[in-house]
Amino acid sequence: MTLEIWDERACQVGEGPVAIGPNHEWIWWVDIYNSKVYFKNFETGEINGYETDEHVSFVIPCTDYSHLLGTANGPIRRTKDGVITKLQTRQDANGRPDTFPERWNDAKVAPDGHLWLGSMPYNWAEHPNACGLYRLSKDDLSLKKMVDGISLSNGLGWTKDGKTMVYIDTMAKSIDTFDYKDGEVSNRRVRWRVSDDSQGLPDGLCMDAQDGLWVAFWNGGVMRHFDKDFNLTQTLEVGVPMPTSAAFVGKDLGTLLITSAHDGVANPGKDWGKTFSYRPKVGGLAPVLFPIK
Repeated sequence: MTLEIWDERACQVGEGPVAIGPNHEWIWWVDIYNSKVYFKNFETGEINGYETDEHVSFVIPCTDYSHLLGTANGPIRRTKDGVITKLQTRQDANGRPDTFPERWNDAKVAPDGHLWLGSMPYNWAEHPNACGLYRLSKDDLSLKKMVDGISLSNGLGWTKDGKTMVYIDTMAKSIDTFDYKDGEVSNRRVRWRVSDDSQGLPDGLCMDAQDGLWVAFWNGGVMRHFDKDFNLTQTLEVGVPMPTSAAFVGKDLGTLLITSAHDGVANPGKDWGKTFSYRPKVGGLAPVLFPIK
């Protein structure tokens, strides 16, 4: 199957697609700087969405049909009826207010149920290595910084056995792994690194059913597939310069949906910021829902 446009809504920065439902048919994603959460049904084409009070960087489904939103000064929980509950913030985790304008970026639920969420500065060039990767506990909803010295926290994923976490700090220009056990990370290692700036910057990622990974390359215009040993096996031209992330969707979890951005540039191309679909040889796994007790 060739790459196709799946959703025509052009996002300034589309991010964080995730598929839920009995057939993984409801796709959720965000348009960060337009403060929008989008829904679309993969089977019927039905669309919906809503706006948030702040920039929103992720939408994470929960086991009780509520969802967690990465609002800039959140996160928050939103029930299916629209009731908002505030959760612990970076200020709670760090014991102080943010010292520069900062927001959440990518997030994902680990196989053990903890939510991992990273932050980034609004002006990353002025604040390198100043942000972090945090964990929202499935047990008591406490928020804790787990990794410091991050410039622009991005893609997250885990191997099927749950023992390895794949992680991207975009400005480090690498794809890294951590050993993962009981909600803790250790032994960070670089597994692949950008060798030429023309390759773009690694952004969001998703894992496939064979522990391979698809990585979006911002300003590279491509999705790159790596096998479980981080060998580059495929480069998919997306046709827009800023793909941002991806997720497997549909009944067989065999379709890869790819979000993108136009980033507010003057006179963007006609398809910049839209969401694309592609059928790779290997499908994916269902996302882990955040367990609400």
